[in-house]
Amino acid sequence: MKKIKYQAEFCDELLKFFDQIAFHVTEVQKKDGSITLLETAAQLPTFAAFAKKIGVTRQELHGWEEKYPAFAYACEQARDRQADILIQNSLRGNYAASFAMFTAKNLCGWKENTRPLEKVEVVWDEKESEN
Repeated sequence: MKKIKYQAEFCDELLKFFDQIAFHVTEVQKKDGSITLLETAAQLPTFAAFAKKIGVTRQELHGWEEKYPAFAYACEQARDRQADILIQNSLRGNYAASFAMFTAKNLCGWKENTRPLEKVEVVWDEKESEN
């Protein structure tokens, strides 16, 4: 199998691949004749799927990202687009909450805040509240 070499056009191809509408809304006619809207999440674009599309591995994409600044910038933009699709569909309930949380942590680098909350002292001044 012939190894695919990096091409500058891959930057535009990557961005086009990740530039998807987050969800689609379709009108569906019910048996009673009424119309309802059905919202369907778009398939979340991944680097693995893009690598497969152009005939390389994710590892090769990573190597190109380290070697070619333009490709690194395109990858960063692609990650932003990927995160936006994930966020939009998560907020709309199109993804299971557990999937969305796991995916955001792994793809977007998000993490839970595990720091303890600071204690806040509330002082009530009766004189101030009467005014």
